Amino acid sequence: MNIILSGIGGQGVVTAGIIISEASSAAGVEVVMSEIHGMSQRGGSVMVEVRTGNVRSPVVPNGKADLILGIEEIEGIRVIGKARRDALVLINRETRSPVYLGIRRSEYPEESELLKIGQNFSRLQFVDAYEMARKAGDGKAAGTALIGYAIAERALPFGRSETERALKIVLPSKALQTNINALHMGMEASNGTKTLVS
Repeated sequence: MNIILSGIGGQGVVTAGIIISEASSAAGVEVVMSEIHGMSQRGGSVMVEVRTGNVRSPVVPNGKADLILGIEEIEGIRVIGKARRDALVLINRETRSPVYLGIRRSEYPEESELLKIGQNFSRLQFVDAYEMARKAGDGKAAGTALIGYAIAERALPFGRSETERALKIVLPSKALQTNINALHMGMEASNGTKTLVS
């Protein structure tokens, strides 16, 4: 299975990738992970690739991703070209202008524009993961909420118990309960369909 997580520095993209890797291992699934940082300390792009199963390279081939978790809207859409047309694409409705928009003096695109870019992906869904995470106690748990949503959509090779075990390994104790809450909220938010959420 090929998974890509994308966002900007400070959103916990790498942490979410490590959680997925640990949960896959807990489920007895072989896993490899790579990470690519832009200017992550200054709002730059961050992308993490996770591959499960009998694979040698941690890099997801173009057009082969089965799951995209966009922890920031524009960054999630930016990597959509790496996904299969039938991939599940979950985009968090949180907008933070990446540093390159400022450099180019570009405006942040409207969600309708992003939707046009992703119109060929039938399983593209916009998810209020940031709001779930905020209600759980910390907006930085948006990645965990997206993981929960993906679990409920049966898009990951593990379940809630393996994820909770991974959270205990990866996170400091002060962030644990917030992330467990965000995980559960993400799972509850999924309605089990594979259609576009407007």
